[in-house]
Amino acid sequence: MDDTHTEHAHAESGPAKAVSELSESMARTAESHRTLITEMTNFAKDEGLRFMNLRLERNGQALDKLQNCSGIPGLLGVQQEWLRDFVQDYMGHNMRIAGALRGLTQNAMACAHEQAAENIDHAQHAASSMAHQVNEQMSHTAQDVNSYTQQTQH
Repeated sequence: MDDTHTEHAHAESGPAKAVSELSESMARTAESHRTLITEMTNFAKDEGLRFMNLRLERNGQALDKLQNCSGIPGLLGVQQEWLRDFVQDYMGHNMRIAGALRGLTQNAMACAHEQAAENIDHAQHAASSMAHQVNEQMSHTAQDVNSYTQQTQH
């Protein structure tokens, strides 16, 4: 009876351990996704503030130039300079965000690949462990059936 109890406990600890490992792996994956989203949010906030501060500075410069410009040609020159700076700042902002997102995407893909491989390894290990335990159980059952058959024949 003690052997049966030990075998039963061993059979439960294998799959339970595998499921526990898989759950831990998935929890780590969720945590890394949360961290990634936090980093993306912080970057977007910081980059947005940087862009807005730059534009406020440029607007202040344009207002100063407007006070000292003379006539329509001066006004158009300030406007064209402001517009040129706006387009350059906006394009630079978009390029920085695109570069950061590209880097984050590459990191996320590498992390997802690593986590998926780890999850697959855990699942394969769990399946192998369960198959081994089923095989052992079938072997014990076959031995018990053979023993019973031999006892009933004698």
